[in-house]
Amino acid sequence: MRPGNLFKALLLVPLFVAMATPHISLASDESYQRPSIGLALSGGGARGSAHLGVLRVLEELNIPVDYIAGTSMGSIIGGLYASGMSVDEIEQALVDIKWEDIFSDLQPREERRFRRKIDDYLYLVRHRIGIDDEKGKVNLAPALIQGQKFDLVLRRYLLPVSGVQDFDDLRIPFRAVATDIVTGRAAVLDSGDLPTAIRASMAVPAVFAPVKMNDKLLVDGGIAMNLPVSVVREMGADIVIAVDISTPGLKREEIQSALDMLNQLSALLTRRDTDIQIASLTSRDVLIVPELGDKVTSADFKPKKLLEGVAIGEAGARAHVTELRRLSTAPNRYVIYRKSIAPPRREVPTISYVRVENESRLSDEVITSRVNVKPGEPLDLDKLEEDIGRIYGQDNFESVRYRVEERNGETGVVISARQKSWGTSALQLGLELSSTSTGDSFFNIGTALTILPMNSLNGEWRTFAQIGEEPLIFTEFYQPLDPHETWYVNAGAGWISRKVRIYDGLNASAALADYEVDQTGLRLAGGRNLGNWGRISLAYQRYIGEANLTSGTVGLDNIDFDTGELELRLSVDTLDNVAFPSRGWRGFAYGRMSRTALGADSDFEQYGFSAMRAGSSGRHLFNVLAYYEGTPNDDAPLQNLFTLGGFARLSGFSEDQFAGQHAGLLRGAYMYDLDTGFVDTYVGATAEFGGVWQDRDDISYDNSIFAGSLFLGVDTVIGPVFLGYGHGEGGNNGIYLFLGKPWFRF
Repeated sequence: MRPGNLFKALLLVPLFVAMATPHISLASDESYQRPSIGLALSGGGARGSAHLGVLRVLEELNIPVDYIAGTSMGSIIGGLYASGMSVDEIEQALVDIKWEDIFSDLQPREERRFRRKIDDYLYLVRHRIGIDDEKGKVNLAPALIQGQKFDLVLRRYLLPVSGVQDFDDLRIPFRAVATDIVTGRAAVLDSGDLPTAIRASMAVPAVFAPVKMNDKLLVDGGIAMNLPVSVVREMGADIVIAVDISTPGLKREEIQSALDMLNQLSALLTRRDTDIQIASLTSRDVLIVPELGDKVTSADFKPKKLLEGVAIGEAGARAHVTELRRLSTAPNRYVIYRKSIAPPRREVPTISYVRVENESRLSDEVITSRVNVKPGEPLDLDKLEEDIGRIYGQDNFESVRYRVEERNGETGVVISARQKSWGTSALQLGLELSSTSTGDSFFNIGTALTILPMNSLNGEWRTFAQIGEEPLIFTEFYQPLDPHETWYVNAGAGWISRKVRIYDGLNASAALADYEVDQTGLRLAGGRNLGNWGRISLAYQRYIGEANLTSGTVGLDNIDFDTGELELRLSVDTLDNVAFPSRGWRGFAYGRMSRTALGADSDFEQYGFSAMRAGSSGRHLFNVLAYYEGTPNDDAPLQNLFTLGGFARLSGFSEDQFAGQHAGLLRGAYMYDLDTGFVDTYVGATAEFGGVWQDRDDISYDNSIFAGSLFLGVDTVIGPVFLGYGHGEGGNNGIYLFLGKPWFRF
């Protein structure tokens, strides 16, 4: 070989070696340089599931993502992806999350303290008007939802990056975009607590509470910048892939109502800056607008709709496959990129300490007594979230958060509890209304003022007032005796006026007498709470009053009476929902004795029990109830008679229409979930059999009544609403309307 050819051949050797040898790392391939790619993800509620479809196509095309900025739902998807979660993992999370549940601040009823469970059986609406005791002001909560449950969900999925404070240190550098509600400008969040930043980005005003962060009050980023193109550009992106899933504006013919007008204003508000951001895109950038239309709306958080959104997003990305292929990297380089952003395997941390940041008037012990995380044990997220729920269920807190921190080589859990900023004391209202075919109507309007905490152990003072058929006023003080609320005492006093009608048996047309019973007195009680599922109590009741005959048979007179009683009661309540239960038990058993030595006019005993079991299968809910109360010797005075009548308590008859020495009821109920979306709506029916009897010997099948009802129930954000029709034997019919009141009276 000639020397010149040999020299050329030697020059070609490195080239052949390079072609035959795969690249081990991007760092070792110093000659390789590619443009950096930034991903801008817009907000749009449930439509944001389309972002996952886009990400899936980018991965298929070997397109690396160097920067991510997201707004609202885009910040959720972007933040999870930047933390190291895969597309499949995020998709599964979207399906698994019970969105209708987290868009509520109510803790699972099973986790609420027993004191708060009792409140459910009043007819007060769920929403409470706050009272600032220090300033003497009446305030509404800053939003319908404080985001307590949503925060827990975010922290669970973002736990592997809980120690990251600089968002550039995530697997992919990330920015969450929120809006400073004071200035109206975009707030680009690049550091701090990641779950809080994401929650701020999607805090829709008036729906989700604003987030205090970096001395700013932050709300949904869509107001100021719904498509953060400029943000990823400032992060360093040479090329931007922008995904716009924002809700389109309505056409002229579609604007027909005030709600349509509000939706249009919202769309226009977010659209203005979005158009500016889109206009900034260059020929190198890629704009993807998935054709969601009205197939997936911003509120379609049902799993089926979310998966449909993913598919539409995937189709939208594939429509730009020619543009996107220009951004692809070689398979070997993409493998190296994927390894570089893969999160390291993280062992479950062992907790060395628990620290409390208590911003309330309650003692630290009230909080720590409900925390079961023990130093020296591995972190159990399920138990920790249950602990957080029990703390939040004290009903004093605006938020209860946790974070995992590293300090001096030790891992600890920090629990931050912030008192309600709008006031821990509360005012509630309620309404019940019914009308029967006999011309009887029944209505009550009630209000309750609850002042809490009265002290560091969460004592509370409540005053309840009612006008209508049963006017009353009652005030009581409730005091836990230990931080865990195992033991308690309470004392109350009040006045009530109610009507008692005496019939000839169960003949609704043969009323013998009508009395108006007024009584005034006090009640002293104490007992032990059995966790949050039950209670044993001992109470002393002392009343004085009179029963005035308003109509009826001559020979029945006005009655003055004194009452003095001791009562021992066991109460159990594990229902998941008091108005629309799908699982659990509710019941009581008690014994009561009246004695002249206690201040009563006569000696007698009474006892009673009730047991209700709820279950479900799919969208079908059902429950059964057995109830009885009685006086063994048939000698209880008028004021101690038991009553039945009203919706689901012998439907078709008036409220408490029948009164007697004994009362019993068997009831079966069925409800069907209409699956209407975020507002749970049910149609249902009851079948009832029972009666009220003056003598124990009168209790029989023949002396009982069949009744039933049909109803529509809606579980609204302020409480349950019922519209029902009832029918009882003898052609008795009734129409019932309740706001805030469940129909389970026992």
